[in-house]
Amino acid sequence: MSFFIALFISSGIGMLFEERSRFGGQLLLAAFLPFLYFFWSQDNILRLDGLVPGMLSGVGFILHSFMNNRFDIVAKRTRFFLKLFFVGMVAFLFAIFINLISKEDMREIPQYALSGSNDLFMIMLSFFTLMILYALLMKFVRGIKASDVFVYGPSKSGKTLLLLALYNQFVHYYNGRRSETIISSSREEDYYRIENMLAELKNGKQPKSNQKTDLTMYTLMGKKSIKPIEFSFVDYGGEFTENLTPDEYFKAILRISKQIPEIDKETFSEKIGNHEFIKDLKDKHPDEIAYILDQLVLAHIYKKLESAGKVVFLVDGEHIVSYHEGGASYLTRLFGQYSRIMELFGEGKSYAIVVTKADKIKNINDVMDNSKDALNIEKEIFNMLTEIDTFKEIQNRATKEPIHFYAVSANALKGVDQQEETIKNIYPWRVEQIAKFGF
Repeated sequence: MSFFIALFISSGIGMLFEERSRFGGQLLLAAFLPFLYFFWSQDNILRLDGLVPGMLSGVGFILHSFMNNRFDIVAKRTRFFLKLFFVGMVAFLFAIFINLISKEDMREIPQYALSGSNDLFMIMLSFFTLMILYALLMKFVRGIKASDVFVYGPSKSGKTLLLLALYNQFVHYYNGRRSETIISSSREEDYYRIENMLAELKNGKQPKSNQKTDLTMYTLMGKKSIKPIEFSFVDYGGEFTENLTPDEYFKAILRISKQIPEIDKETFSEKIGNHEFIKDLKDKHPDEIAYILDQLVLAHIYKKLESAGKVVFLVDGEHIVSYHEGGASYLTRLFGQYSRIMELFGEGKSYAIVVTKADKIKNINDVMDNSKDALNIEKEIFNMLTEIDTFKEIQNRATKEPIHFYAVSANALKGVDQQEETIKNIYPWRVEQIAKFGF
């Protein structure tokens, strides 16, 4: 008993420091601080040789979670010990119940039970209280795999410039590095490397969109103190938002495994979300991949959405500018698709809606990205979108899953009256907020 109480209280305190697990931590404290108070007031019940190992275990879980930026680990382990605790408590109550009915006159029990004045009634009450407490804790003691962030958006939604802007933030502030996997049938693999895109940008050449025969995957890795983070990007010329369903995913896995029979479909399903695995496929099966590239991308995106702890959905700011010229229709459809993805993958994740190209919506030339004016611009853009029914639905989901909103730009020096000016460098505006979202 001493071990469990110390474990749950120390775990609960640690869970308060992570947004997605905070409510679960509060529930743990609300449930077990009374246990601590009650047993502390009883002589010879709480023992130091149980309290110390329990406290050390809880602190160990939390430190491990902080060092790996993964509160899903502490949640899973805490739920395991919660199961042990409640099984033990139910067995304890059952033993008392057996002891009582072996001593009581069975003919007298029903009338005493109805009055609520005997020990049997208190055992029944304790049992139902434990069941309710168990159900609440197992539902809300959850954490997220915050170390894995997946950035998803349709073609031409500003992914490439956002990638370059985040890369700028990572290498300057988070000890960042990158990993790239590029598949291009047009033999332009070198062009899609980050250093080459940045070099071309300085010559006034904008990053070009991927073709349907091109697949580029990037992972930005960094650390904030001891907390690691990874941002994953996938860029492909096709559209997959409407096809992200379990049926389409399994069909894609089946087609891929038929094209490359040397690898079974279970292995594909397990590893398809890994960039290194796809890089290995590219090296060993280059001819086969050309025929299944669209299926490979669909399966990879589905797996990343499933496994990522945090998901960033991109919205092209140009559609807000053209709101009354078809932009509203596009955004209504896009937010509806994003809402459906949240419904499909919703449990245990945090989401962010990110509007790119904010410089085309508002003049941010002289607005510091961490100022109150910047927040007001972001709020104004948010209010514009609340007129869209499907965006309002996403906003309503925030009661279940944390949903954040950001408006960003890769070129903070350009004003709305300078739309045709060529970008020759990356000047991130509020992109740091997305990096902070990961941490």
